[in-house]
Amino acid sequence: MTTSSRSRSFAILTLAAATACVLTACGSSSNGSHGAGPAAPAPSSAAPSAAPAPGPGSVPPAPGGSSGTAAAPSGGPTGAATAPATAPTPAPGAPGACATGQLSVKQQNADVAAGSYYAELVFTNTSATTCTLTGYPGVSYVTDNGVQSGNAADRAPGTAATVTLKPGGTASAQLHDANGVSGYDPAQCQLASAKGLRIYPPNQRDALFLPWPTQHCAGPTIHALTVAPVH
Repeated sequence: MTTSSRSRSFAILTLAAATACVLTACGSSSNGSHGAGPAAPAPSSAAPSAAPAPGPGSVPPAPGGSSGTAAAPSGGPTGAATAPATAPTPAPGAPGACATGQLSVKQQNADVAAGSYYAELVFTNTSATTCTLTGYPGVSYVTDNGVQSGNAADRAPGTAATVTLKPGGTASAQLHDANGVSGYDPAQCQLASAKGLRIYPPNQRDALFLPWPTQHCAGPTIHALTVAPVH
């Protein structure tokens, strides 16, 4: 082959290669723009939203998954003449509280005035051991079968102090009640008979019985019976 023939052949081959390269580039560009399927959505970087905080006045969920206000503790005063559950703790070497079995009780200095009845409940230490009384006794009327009649005594205003009772020593608490119907409406008073008083010494769970046949207002709305702290 002559030199000019080889030159023309090389030029033709170079042109064909260039044309093929152009076509290949165009095809690749076309496939990249339209031939691919839809791209997968990019994962969201946003964190899940938190539950809204309770606003003013809202109630947080109660334990167990339910919501609402907490229930008030059940139980409360029943009107029975019961003493506090625990007695004051004495200092080391000091006398302890008087137990019911160490005491006797009686009424003293009874008086009636202006529709009211007053008396002193006198506790006597009948034991051979010095002991103390602090605070209020619990008092209520009882019928002949020991059932409470009417409301127990309310506590009259006063300061609770500790009284030391040597053997034979005494402490008193003032008792007050309406004298019979007094100024109450008879239907409200509901006058009833009682055989006596059930008396719990301060901070004791066992009671003394004081015989005292009488009549008193036993209506559920009547709170005429009161007792003061021992002194």
